[in-house]
Amino acid sequence: MSFTVHSGFFTLKASVLLGSLLGLCLGLEFMGLPNQWARYLRWDASTRGDLSFQFKTNVSTGLLLYLDDGGVCDFLCLSLVDGRVQLRLSMDCTETAVLSNKQVNDSSWHFLMVSRDRLSTLLVLDGEGQSGELQPQRPHMDVVSDLFLGGVPTDIRPSALTLEGVQAMPGFKGLILDLKYGNSEPRLLGSQGVQLDAEGACGDRPCENGGICFLLDGHPTCDCSTTGYGGKLCSEGKALFPIPLFRDLPRLDGVSAESVPSSAPSTAAQLSKTNTGQGIRQKWANTRSFHMVFFFPALLSVYEDGTARHRDYRTLSI
Repeated sequence: MSFTVHSGFFTLKASVLLGSLLGLCLGLEFMGLPNQWARYLRWDASTRGDLSFQFKTNVSTGLLLYLDDGGVCDFLCLSLVDGRVQLRLSMDCTETAVLSNKQVNDSSWHFLMVSRDRLSTLLVLDGEGQSGELQPQRPHMDVVSDLFLGGVPTDIRPSALTLEGVQAMPGFKGLILDLKYGNSEPRLLGSQGVQLDAEGACGDRPCENGGICFLLDGHPTCDCSTTGYGGKLCSEGKALFPIPLFRDLPRLDGVSAESVPSSAPSTAAQLSKTNTGQGIRQKWANTRSFHMVFFFPALLSVYEDGTARHRDYRTLSI
């Protein structure tokens, strides 16, 4: 099943992951050599969990990621197949596989996430999701091994690996950046045939005035929301006015904070655009500690205080 992910929950979830990236992106460069690998501390994917990273490559085959239960039944494998990302998953010896619609061997940056939720596993590539469903006897996945990127060491006994032939799969060739378990960076336990890469898409630090660089659709993008600046590179000045609650704001440049109906949440306030001959447009916004940021002449954007996440559904034209 294929779909484009637009839900507010996932948008917020993805923005948390993307917003946590630093301006200097350290990563690993894989040369596609025999017996290359990077070994990370085990990812607990037994019931629920998220894993994400960014990568770029110009090859059509190669092993991206592998983990298993030590040679019994369960494994999770990400690989490149004909230029697309394939997720293979086995739980309780019941296997499924999903293949991305998009080709990735284009030397561009791509963002990949694997999201586990018991019997459902979601592969998200650049915002497009592919869901793999299983119906095993037990609702959890056993994970015993560490997590391997780019290849699996040949000194591991084949009987201790669940997916037959995984050691013989071609190694990944390209760059992998910012491996995350949820919002945390896992510990690198060791590597072979892998080079540390400090360039990456954000390596030249394009964002000014403390802006945060992250990848969006494979391109470096600046998050300026905590800097007091705007523009593509956080280089343009703007006015920043701290306003504690919308209820306390009677009127501002045609935007009014009206009374909240009894059916509305206690932390919500309604914003209305004055009648311009094209009717009244209304927006809701949470009132827990916000800043209003004015981009003159026509756009009012609302940011939640203390975060670096722009909430698009709280944007109102005035």
